[in-house]
Amino acid sequence: MCDLAQLKGLLPASWHDVKCVVMFHENQLTFPWSPTDQDPHLGRDLAYSYINVSSALAADQVWFNSAHHRDVFLEAVDLWMAKMPKPRLHQPAARIAARSHVVRLGLDFEGWDALKPNAATIWKDCQVPVLLWNQRWSWDKGTDAWMDLVHGILEQGIPAEFVVLGESKGRLPDGWEAMRDKMGARCLQWGYADSKSDYVQWLWRSTAAPLAPKQEYFGLAMVEAMRCEVMPWVPESHAYTETMPKGHRFMPQNTWLDGLRDQVWKTWPMSPAAYRRKADSYAWDNVIPDLDLLLGQAVSS
Repeated sequence: MCDLAQLKGLLPASWHDVKCVVMFHENQLTFPWSPTDQDPHLGRDLAYSYINVSSALAADQVWFNSAHHRDVFLEAVDLWMAKMPKPRLHQPAARIAARSHVVRLGLDFEGWDALKPNAATIWKDCQVPVLLWNQRWSWDKGTDAWMDLVHGILEQGIPAEFVVLGESKGRLPDGWEAMRDKMGARCLQWGYADSKSDYVQWLWRSTAAPLAPKQEYFGLAMVEAMRCEVMPWVPESHAYTETMPKGHRFMPQNTWLDGLRDQVWKTWPMSPAAYRRKADSYAWDNVIPDLDLLLGQAVSS
């Protein structure tokens, strides 16, 4: 939430020629507001957006973690500017677009293969799938869709077990703790893992990760699941069209229960290795050359 334009104005004169890069992993201009959040009603949503737009205009380069993120941000900038009092800045989105780049996140997968269980289940041999949630416990990640899935599984007696990782950054979604009680012994893990190795081992034990978020500008947790050969059940939207390998089968929320009944993992069109390879494209060794190139361009401009 740093306002780069304000920061640059406060820096001593000797810093004025220092190049600045802003990286948007998320943004407040297009981030969905929870129905329970009072900020939009109090007018604070425009203030947060102002900080993001101001920073993007003040930067020498603007990085987005996906083309989807870049596109929705730029589309929203001019709409936001139209709400501002006159005189308004002319075509701010075009100015930001001219210095924008899509920069993949760098992820650290060192040692993850060593944590793979020796008896890891092959998808086609799996009889009882382990469904994974490894997201924040917050509204924007689609906790409502996950809870609907769990309740549907339990009510219809569909064979499945659950691994629920992550933590709450505030108030828990309504019904989240009650869901845990209903899952009972089917819930193999609940809550934040004790260590990174424990977290990775739970990923390796999982079969599929159903997710229908309100926003996904990149999907770091889903890429981590893919690295451990977890099947992503995601819609054909957000940044998933970029982070999924070619040939991936998209699974919107309304197909999840049918997919479980039909055991779609046994006839899935992609191999586990294909998801692991796609995730590996975001490993630091593969991302650093692009970062070096862009930073070199920023410094020399």
